[in-house]
Amino acid sequence: MNISKDRIDDLNLTVSVEIDKADYEPKVNEVLRDYRRKANMPGFRPGKVPEGLVRKMYGKAVLVDEINKLVSESLQKYITDEQLHVLGDPLPKTSGEELDWEIGNAYTFDFEMGLAPKVDVKLSKKDKIAKYQIIVDKDLINKHIENYTARFGQFVETEKVVDFKEKLTGDIVRLDSDNQPTEGGPAAEGRSVLLSLIKDENHKKPFKNAKVGDEIVFNLSETFPNDWEIASVLQKKNKEDVGDISGSMFRFSVKTIEKFQNAELDQELFDKVFGEGSVKSAEEFEERIKADIANDFEESGMAKFGYDAREYLSNKINPSLPEEFLRKWLKAANKEISDETFEKEFPAFLKSMKWDLISQAIAKENDFKVEEEEIIDFAKESTKRQFAQYGMTNFPDEALTNYAMNTLKEEKNIRQIVSQVVDKKVINAVYEAVDAPVKEITLDDFNKMIYPESEAND
Repeated sequence: MNISKDRIDDLNLTVSVEIDKADYEPKVNEVLRDYRRKANMPGFRPGKVPEGLVRKMYGKAVLVDEINKLVSESLQKYITDEQLHVLGDPLPKTSGEELDWEIGNAYTFDFEMGLAPKVDVKLSKKDKIAKYQIIVDKDLINKHIENYTARFGQFVETEKVVDFKEKLTGDIVRLDSDNQPTEGGPAAEGRSVLLSLIKDENHKKPFKNAKVGDEIVFNLSETFPNDWEIASVLQKKNKEDVGDISGSMFRFSVKTIEKFQNAELDQELFDKVFGEGSVKSAEEFEERIKADIANDFEESGMAKFGYDAREYLSNKINPSLPEEFLRKWLKAANKEISDETFEKEFPAFLKSMKWDLISQAIAKENDFKVEEEEIIDFAKESTKRQFAQYGMTNFPDEALTNYAMNTLKEEKNIRQIVSQVVDKKVINAVYEAVDAPVKEITLDDFNKMIYPESEAND
């Protein structure tokens, strides 16, 4: 076997793999002998099928398979031995002529390869990338406090409807033209009605000043126009189970009236939000909330810095890429994508690849490694953020660890986390190396910067 290369330029080369009979014949013969031992054909005893028949039936397929394996393994070893930083996968060059697959022939296979450029990242305080710090103001803190008191609030009984924030519980039944219950319903007992769902002022009138014991007659389908609301009131799974009730009047017999009341700002609330004994006063509660908001804003600020750093360094360094090779490689790997979609997405692919090369150079320069403890900590923090989205802020560390370890049972999750940890280290290294002036900004202005109106309206 002989492997040679022809460097076209700094980013493109062709590799030729020459294979002769001695390279593949022993393995092909071994496979065919194994086929013969296992062959079970009518008219022949097991293991006694003539060798010539086996070669005629399976020889070409085995030859193709073994040569493909040999070429693939040899090419990969050559890339490793030659320390070639290949982008994408080698692409076979075809002459258009069909190969003569016969045992004993010699074969030559040519491959196109795209090479990564040498990327040298030099950072200094001459490089300026702003770091945004979102201001934690009193209004934001108060909104978070309001959210917590609402989250842990509850309905308490009251005497009558006052502001349509009440919940009525009682029995509901459909009425006929004589205001009598219709046979077969629909009807339901012990159902709840949230008055806040009633948007039309005219439809609110039957419920105005309602008290326990009142019987309210109203048009259900007009008062609650959403199918799921009607189905819920009538204790049905979906609209189809309700049937046609358009124009029908219903009577609701009020059993209880409750109004939602936010939780008090007391020790019980503090313990529910942050754990027993962690916070012992309203002042500490406010400070803890402020610190949590600041921590979240710090992450948002660093995320914005990371985005800006990628843009800045990608434009500054702008490594050259073998674009024509990458175009052919991507098209070969994604044949189902239309030309229009491909051309639209190709620039973003090139941009992403340039940053990957820059990031790899920074990681190599700093000899970044990811320890097992870092992977576990990252998985736990990600899990913690996911639970926080559902209001579960006081989650035990042991439970977080268990959830994180379950995540790490899959190899793809580990690889993804390692990539994210390295990316975070790269951005932190850039932050430490460049001049990163801190710019204070309000949350509204920060959001407008991240989500411009032009994009929001698309």
